[in-house]
Amino acid sequence: MSDSHPYYYTLHFEEGFLGRAWLNDLPIHKGPTHGPESVTSGANHLLVPGKNRLALEILKLPPARVRPPPPEPGKAPSPEIDMSPAGMKVYQVLTPNVEPITASLVVDVEIPAALGLTQYDSPELPLYHEVEFDLPTPVVEPIYWRSPPADFGCAGTPALVAAVTEVHDALSKHDLKRFLDLISLRHEAHAAAYPGEPAASVERQRGAVERFFGVKMAVKPLDLTKLHFEPRAGGRVALVTGWDDRPVLEAIAEDHPGLALRANLLLTQHDGNWRIFG
Repeated sequence: MSDSHPYYYTLHFEEGFLGRAWLNDLPIHKGPTHGPESVTSGANHLLVPGKNRLALEILKLPPARVRPPPPEPGKAPSPEIDMSPAGMKVYQVLTPNVEPITASLVVDVEIPAALGLTQYDSPELPLYHEVEFDLPTPVVEPIYWRSPPADFGCAGTPALVAAVTEVHDALSKHDLKRFLDLISLRHEAHAAAYPGEPAASVERQRGAVERFFGVKMAVKPLDLTKLHFEPRAGGRVALVTGWDDRPVLEAIAEDHPGLALRANLLLTQHDGNWRIFG
């Protein structure tokens, strides 16, 4: 990004952790994350003007370590064992095109230390911790920011179900043009969040989809009984996941091992319709 100082996040869950992370009530991963896992990625598309909020939710912890006995008189205490952490930080890259790259830390959260717990505690789960933070420089307003809030249950609404059904149908029928049309808002939102970044351009994103559609793929059937709709960001966003812990959209390239499309979905109301934007 040539004319800006982009934001990134680093999320890590060590072995034995199961958790979720959210930025401004939107998921970092669109499902629970099993440790060991560590990922670094751009954060601009998840950040908002004004106050931002980072939240970590821990669903499973490694077994608590046994507290060592007190040292015998005259002997040094046993060294502390480092606690396997889960945590997330957001930082801003100050010199994106200059080596060595320099960055400024914006916020850093470590669990369970942020909750005042130690490696020897066995707290009741789930654990939840959130923190608000400001950005040193503003970001582009996200696509859902001015969308009207909606109230819906876990089964969604007919309009939400139709939006998911339509994009799955386009994928199943290998209808590239219709699929690109249905996810075009996602491409536009990502490009707007990372201005000047070639990899985020609409053309580059469309090209990746076109290449995937050029291979033979097997698409998982859509089971409407296993869809779960969850309002996020005050009802301006619908997070769509699967009850079976499998992604809503799943297509596997038959002749290219490891090449696959797996995605849960983020939708928002845009020009009166529910549209996929993440």
